[in-house]
Amino acid sequence: MALLVKRKDVCRMLGISPSKVNFYTTQGLFPVEGRTQGGYGLYDPDTIRARFGRITELKDERLTIAEIRDRIREEEKERGLYLELKFDE
Repeated sequence: MALLVKRKDVCRMLGISPSKVNFYTTQGLFPVEGRTQGGYGLYDPDTIRARFGRITELKDERLTIAEIRDRIREEEKERGLYLELKFDE
């Protein structure tokens, strides 16, 4: 696992806004891998890059966020990389 990064680093890395990172996090698409002493979420940059790439592809297929979440869950389960996705429905 690479060094964990803060939300601002994810924003710079992907060229997206903090609100988009928050949205994907609350939707269970960007897993929080740790916390700072202040309680801020930390992310694995390799996981986030891969997830963001796949999210982009699935959005191009016009899938909803729920469908994207389900598709990613199934793909990772099939590859044995399943991470528990946490979200409110």
